[in-house]
Amino acid sequence: MTATPFPRPLPSLAAAAGLALLLTGCGGSTPIRYHALAPQPGEAPVAGSARVLVEVLPVTVPERLNRTQLVLTDAGGRLDVRDDDRWAAPVADEMRLALANALWQRLRAIDVYQAPVAPAPNGPPQYRLALRVERFDATPGGTAVVDGSWTMRRLPQGPASTCRGGFSLPVAAGTPDAAAAALSNGAAQLAAAVADSLGRLDQVAPGATPSPCASGGS
Repeated sequence: MTATPFPRPLPSLAAAAGLALLLTGCGGSTPIRYHALAPQPGEAPVAGSARVLVEVLPVTVPERLNRTQLVLTDAGGRLDVRDDDRWAAPVADEMRLALANALWQRLRAIDVYQAPVAPAPNGPPQYRLALRVERFDATPGGTAVVDGSWTMRRLPQGPASTCRGGFSLPVAAGTPDAAAAALSNGAAQLAAAVADSLGRLDQVAPGATPSPCASGGS
């Protein structure tokens, strides 16, 4: 007597549909483009010992902007969160890297926030610096605006100085790449302004009233 084989069960329609969607999603996914807000090294890094020590506190950024996705503004004023265009790190971390780079390049100052050093009479001057990014907006084909305010004081007990700076740059094209490039340039200019104001504060004689902000600062 010959046994009759049982027919194999057909896959369910739901499973087949799920498999089709998975295959479609894999084939149609858009690659993520990463952008660097902090400047990338274009030349050999400058070596040498630090002349100034700075406790750079964590940079403050509006919560809606402090993410890895590129957040743009369209021509109608609506936010456009770009999942396919991202910063290498959250904006606050990227801005802190840009600031640390500007401090070193312009002042030979290094960030000692994560490894604080006790002030010494014969040691390098030490400062505490806090930066708040207030605007970080760009419209493709329009304008990029980077504004910020910062507070700094000489340690251990120097008076606090508060400054503000803002930069507006044209966005060269109506693309996310162009918007990211303009924001990066604006961040570099803001970082340079902060470093320069700290340099002016470092030139103030002990006991004198500091006025380190550039013309137009507060």
